[in-house]
Amino acid sequence: MSGGILSGITGNRADFIAIDDPIRGRKDADSEVIRNSTWDEYQESVLTRLKPGGSLAFILTRWHQDDPSGRILPDNYNGESGIIMGKDGFEWEVLSLQAECERLDDPLGRKIGEMIWPEWFDEKHWSNFRKNPRTWSALFQQRPAPDSGDYFKKEWIKLVSASQVPPLNTMSIYGASDYAVTNNGGDYTVHVVVGVDSEGRIWLLDIWRQQASSDRWVDSFCDLVRKWKPIGWAEETGQIKSGVGPFLVKRMIETGSYVAREQFPTRGGDKSVRAQSIRGRIALSGLYVRDDLPGLDALMSEMMSFPVGVHDDQVDALGLVGQLMDRMTPGKPQKKQERMDYSAVYASPLPGQRKRG
Repeated sequence: MSGGILSGITGNRADFIAIDDPIRGRKDADSEVIRNSTWDEYQESVLTRLKPGGSLAFILTRWHQDDPSGRILPDNYNGESGIIMGKDGFEWEVLSLQAECERLDDPLGRKIGEMIWPEWFDEKHWSNFRKNPRTWSALFQQRPAPDSGDYFKKEWIKLVSASQVPPLNTMSIYGASDYAVTNNGGDYTVHVVVGVDSEGRIWLLDIWRQQASSDRWVDSFCDLVRKWKPIGWAEETGQIKSGVGPFLVKRMIETGSYVAREQFPTRGGDKSVRAQSIRGRIALSGLYVRDDLPGLDALMSEMMSFPVGVHDDQVDALGLVGQLMDRMTPGKPQKKQERMDYSAVYASPLPGQRKRG
């Protein structure tokens, strides 16, 4: 039997099930709705069809870190082949075949840098695909995000020491929050604080990221407001208005944590669109980050894998900062055109003439 994974296979039993390309391509991979529905169908309709002792195989391209393989393989999986214990509690035999060998334990016995099928494809063939880092990394190297970044480039992140951070009184300071919808539901609540210096450079001053209940992130929000005294704070419309909103306002008053909260509508389902403003600013001026900032590795991993990573809460918060800066950064006044002063000309008598009173 054969059928689409979302077409339904209930009513049939199997000793062996092979799932070929459950995610059809980049568009489906970037859709959280499709990823979730594919995973639900796998768990509820596919796994329940196996006979006792039955087996299952996935054959797929790793378009996204949150694809079925990403939800099965351990979080520290790094492209190795062999018997691997999955997060689902089952042992999986993994065969990872890359176009260009990057591991010493390559299952084909290749040396690092050797290509697959050299008798078929020369370097001219591969060079065309290398031009798109995301396509090359996912489709050919089985890594859903390139190490150097695709949406955010690694060279845009400038690591500095604490002593290099400009004085706070020389910067405009902004904050933003991306709130998790449920406690311990896999998403993180993130608060970020950034400063913009006189040259327009963006400095990541502080970041708070936890899977926490609302009372904890409300208190952390208030702590950051009092510590950094930002001129504005960004959040998404509707996330907390009816639920935590009144409690947040109450705690702000009780703790003396005063800041203007600006709310921004969710711009559809495309997270890359929502992050476009901060991406443009970082591309031009860089994002300066202290090298001793707690959680730096998690931040770098998330930015380099965006928008195909499992988590994007920190990027979402930075995207809100970008939207806030678009609204609050004052424009420069236009210079007035200089006018020539003719009074001195008329006041000076010509040679041989008397000066008139």
